[in-house]
Amino acid sequence: MPPRSRALYVLAGAALLGAGLTPVASASAPAEPVGTVLASGPLKVTVADDFPRVLSYENRADGARLSGSTRPVTEITLNGKPYATHVKAAPKVTGSTAAYTLAFPDLPGVEIDATLGVRGRTTTFKVTAVRDTAAFRVGTLDIPGHDLVSVDSADGGARTAFTKLDPDSTRTADVFGKVTADTPAETSATGASYAIVNTDGLAAAVESNSTYDKPSGATGGDDARFWHQARKDADGGTRVGVWSGQWTYRGEGSATHATGDDLPWAKVVVTPDANADGTVDWQDGAVAFRSIGIKAKGSEKTPDRVVTHIPFNFASQAQHPFLRTLDDVKRVSLATDDLGQFALLKGYASEGHDSAHPDYGGNTNKRAGGLKDLNKLLRTGKEYGAEFGVHVNATEAYPVAKHFSDKLIDPKAPGWNWLDQSYYIDQRRDINGGDLAARFQQLRDETDKNLTTVYVDVYYTHGWIAEQTAKAINGQGWNLATEWADKFERQSLWSHWANDLDYGGATNKGLNSKIIRFIRNSEKDVWNNDPVLGQTALVDFEGWTGETDWNAFYANVWQRDLPAKYLQHQQITRWDGDDITFTGGLRGTVENGKRTFYDHDRKVLDGDSYLLPWDAKDGDGKKLYHYNKQGGTSSWAVPRGAYTVYRLTDNGRVKTGTVRTDASGRLTLKAEAGQPYVLYPADDTPRATDPHWGEGTPVTDPGFNDARLAAWDTTGTVARDTDDHGRNSARLTGRDPAAISQRITGLEPGKRYTASAWVEIEPGKSRRTTLGAAGATVAVDRSTLPNTMAASDWHDTSMQRVKVNFTAPASGTTTLRVATEKGDTDAAAVRVDDVRLVANAPTTRAGTVVHEDFEDVDEGWGPFDKGDAGGVTDPRTHIAQKNAPYTQAGWNGKLIDDVIGDGSESLKSHEENDGVVYRTSPAAVPLTNGHAYRVDFSYQSSHAGAYQWISGYDRGDDAVETAAVPLGEQRTTGRFSTTVTAGCGTTWTGLRKLPGAPEGADFVLDDFTVTDLGPAKEQAACGTLALKAGETLEPGQPNKVEATFTNYEQDPVTDATVTLGLPEGWTAEPAGSTTLDPVAPGDKATVTYRVTPPADAEYQPYQLSSKATYTVAGTARTLTAGAAVRTLPPPPTKDTYASDLDWASADNGWGPVEKDLSNGEQGQGDGTPLKIGGVTYDKGLGSHAPARVRYYLGGQCTSFTAEVGIDDVQTSRGSVRFSVAADGTEKVASPVLKATDPAWSLTADVTGAKYVDLIAGDGGDGNGNDHADWGAARFHCGG
Repeated sequence: MPPRSRALYVLAGAALLGAGLTPVASASAPAEPVGTVLASGPLKVTVADDFPRVLSYENRADGARLSGSTRPVTEITLNGKPYATHVKAAPKVTGSTAAYTLAFPDLPGVEIDATLGVRGRTTTFKVTAVRDTAAFRVGTLDIPGHDLVSVDSADGGARTAFTKLDPDSTRTADVFGKVTADTPAETSATGASYAIVNTDGLAAAVESNSTYDKPSGATGGDDARFWHQARKDADGGTRVGVWSGQWTYRGEGSATHATGDDLPWAKVVVTPDANADGTVDWQDGAVAFRSIGIKAKGSEKTPDRVVTHIPFNFASQAQHPFLRTLDDVKRVSLATDDLGQFALLKGYASEGHDSAHPDYGGNTNKRAGGLKDLNKLLRTGKEYGAEFGVHVNATEAYPVAKHFSDKLIDPKAPGWNWLDQSYYIDQRRDINGGDLAARFQQLRDETDKNLTTVYVDVYYTHGWIAEQTAKAINGQGWNLATEWADKFERQSLWSHWANDLDYGGATNKGLNSKIIRFIRNSEKDVWNNDPVLGQTALVDFEGWTGETDWNAFYANVWQRDLPAKYLQHQQITRWDGDDITFTGGLRGTVENGKRTFYDHDRKVLDGDSYLLPWDAKDGDGKKLYHYNKQGGTSSWAVPRGAYTVYRLTDNGRVKTGTVRTDASGRLTLKAEAGQPYVLYPADDTPRATDPHWGEGTPVTDPGFNDARLAAWDTTGTVARDTDDHGRNSARLTGRDPAAISQRITGLEPGKRYTASAWVEIEPGKSRRTTLGAAGATVAVDRSTLPNTMAASDWHDTSMQRVKVNFTAPASGTTTLRVATEKGDTDAAAVRVDDVRLVANAPTTRAGTVVHEDFEDVDEGWGPFDKGDAGGVTDPRTHIAQKNAPYTQAGWNGKLIDDVIGDGSESLKSHEENDGVVYRTSPAAVPLTNGHAYRVDFSYQSSHAGAYQWISGYDRGDDAVETAAVPLGEQRTTGRFSTTVTAGCGTTWTGLRKLPGAPEGADFVLDDFTVTDLGPAKEQAACGTLALKAGETLEPGQPNKVEATFTNYEQDPVTDATVTLGLPEGWTAEPAGSTTLDPVAPGDKATVTYRVTPPADAEYQPYQLSSKATYTVAGTARTLTAGAAVRTLPPPPTKDTYASDLDWASADNGWGPVEKDLSNGEQGQGDGTPLKIGGVTYDKGLGSHAPARVRYYLGGQCTSFTAEVGIDDVQTSRGSVRFSVAADGTEKVASPVLKATDPAWSLTADVTGAKYVDLIAGDGGDGNGNDHADWGAARFHCGG
């Protein structure tokens, strides 16, 4: 090495000897540094005595060298301020370790003990003790310029490889560089998460437990675990050095400091050619890094966690009770021949997903089975190869949580807002106070050890707080998973957004670094797709994001997961483009455009076809998985012998035959397209597994998973049905009566139970179907309400829950039965699924059809089913619990109580979607045609103009509303009562959320009662009345309002008269007669009014009402309807962002228009930050073509400006044309913009315009993926 690459230290030999150190002799040029040599078998490491720093590394086998620190270190930064430092004495050497004590002249009493030690190929710098004083407590420690290793332009082949944690799948964070004399000096250091340097002879990788107490800017995102900087030598050469980032010894506010392995340390591993490819480069450093790298707990089992799925419970519905999930685990196990599973329970606590965070323990989802059933799932699931995780939140807290308090959160910092409004946790206080650890301890104490993983949702924080959170989790023995790939990178095994390919956008997926993946491919599932390595993916069937297709889930296991997991069993040693070499004789490559694997030169994967060797369960030798996406015949080289071939089904293996290798040692297999098989050596037949369907519940095989229906007694035509989504059910068909029944034992005599099942009577047909137990029955005739609960396995069908409550007989035994009556020629088929029986004693009230106080609901919303609000979506209604004062009116400006009355639970609708929020189930609330019923309930309503109580009936597959009563503002508990006359069809009553409702509109209901008043005095009106008005009405001007009557009666309607009810001071003029001509069945008639609000009408919601009276066959009928409107918002008088104004009206192609967010799903506020072409906009509108947002400007403004384009959540699809119209005249239009286009600057002249429309039209190819952003959208109005 040239002399300029070394610092010369002349140390007195006597002093060295006196200190017990070995002197290194001075040398003539080229000079070698004089210092102390620490040695291991492969390395000689020269260290300085003026500071614990390495001067050089030498490979003893060939003399190859790398440099360390070439400049003295005279300062250490403590608590963000540099302080001069010096060693108190020469270092003390013990074996291969040198010990130093550092003192600080300006900080009396403050000292740091540190060591440098070498073992094998690893050199470690470690702080072993910190002594501070009451006057100066050491918090953070930085050593700028403390080069742990460096390379110089004079070193042959000097190169660097740096990367950061970046989940943007459209780019890479890796930066590879050569170090030459032309490499410019850098004025400041650059951060890195991983750092590797090499020359032609040696490579070095560094690791550190660096963590920042308060990371931000360049130190945020774990992006500065290391610093690197190019500096010029005196002779003009360039040197790049790498040193550790900040260490936190004592986090701010913490009463304790780091000890033991948590004290600051950094390691350097130096290696020659580590992968035996004849060259030294960064990949050798990456191989060596594995010997020093911090590994996530549980990473050694990552290759065996093949199948990931998310059983999802939400909004009090308990769509996937714990023991139903156990049957799903068993089904997966049978269908995959015991591949390892990771089941992430979203919704294990409280009312399901995103409820009562951060109650980690002590609040298990009782509707899903409670703690007892959860632990049964955990214990028994282990027998079927499943590990389990639970979804928790350490960022946000909900007022309903038992652990919620004013000190836990910042009430001025609202977070996620769906079922309830959450608030951001004071994470530092939560950690320092011990509360976080205590909550995790409670969960650990309550649950079986097969709860192996805690998934931490929506975690934004990095640095010491994140490290302490991870420590609290790992300290309980748990693995850690999280939402985003760049969070908890040292500890996380699995990232949701990386694996859920349809979730989030392309800029926030898996880590994009080849360096990190090279090192950790086998340790984690946090990656983007690769042509050879592939990636694991989450395709679900248990309701998460509405996914319910078992077939798609099953195909994903074989097409994505298993090949990726096969490679994960070995570690990468060389990566050349699309050719990757692994340990264990594996190689992956691309041949003729097809992904190809070799195992010891035997081809085991060829494109979409493979025969992969796999370890059998319990170490019982080897088996082979065969899959051929296209089907057909294929030939494979395998160990010679005979093999038994089994077809895999969700009831286990089915033997298809035996095959034998031919003379060349090849096996020829014929496969059905997309059908997986498993092969065992012919003399090693595995024992079949008995799944014990329904284990832990009173019902055997409640989900009809057994293809034989062996646990059920059947009469008539009954079969196990599997539909095109792979959903299993019992199907009762034929004209004759049919039934399934099962004898239930072990019930507690005299105790009340609820038996329930999903039931669907073939839509469009009728057939009485009865569910009964212990003499109690409930019957339904038709299935008319579509299932729109996204988390339900049966959404987009007409499956709804049917329940019967009964008292167990003295024998403790009863027969549970579902039966159909005799049908007609075209008899309806009936499907039944998920039979459940739980101890349950809901409140009853004598003399009522139903009384519900929501205090003991087994699952769901008592007498109500979800309506069409939001379509198929996750609702914003649930059964709320009282946690005074936080859930009640008055706390933090809260307008109404979450729980009303004397009980502890009520039904709460929080900022619901427009439409029918819920309506009564005919099974729970049977209403007899011709009878009148009083419907009454207690309620609170936060805003006027938000909700209506409606009644109607089902006419075939259509719902007809016959009455709508506005529910005004009611911020103390009131009592509502109305009369409903049943007739015309299946009659129901329920809650509607109105379009244009005020933001933040909540509605809480309790003590719901329906009383039969006997035969009605008037027949039910089968017609319907609809009142239509614009979303906003202009004060002082006539506005069009229409009342439309539709005749659904069997006979013509005569003498129909329509009247209109108005707020005080408003006027209305009909455009014609308000008495209608006769209306034939099926026809409509409309009365149009010109409604004028007062010119000074206040900007607020108002209620309009309408009434129609008419005669059918001589009998009078009455209909009512209502509509919520608001007057126009006042026009802007100064420059104002569009998102800070209320619009006059808005139409959107998907979900609602969002303010300051991009278009999301169906809920308000579920978008992401506005981002076009990599630029984020804090202000603006997020729409989806076709969209039109109208603003009332009142002639006050002159121009409108915006940066428009497709949101970055769409990476390749979507096309939109943006335009602005002023009073109906187009003023500007953009070209058709696509996903890859940058933002287009839009300016429109709107001088004097009364109304302005912001329009997003599709680009001529349909509106799929047309997420149209209006970034920085602003009206310019003179100030």
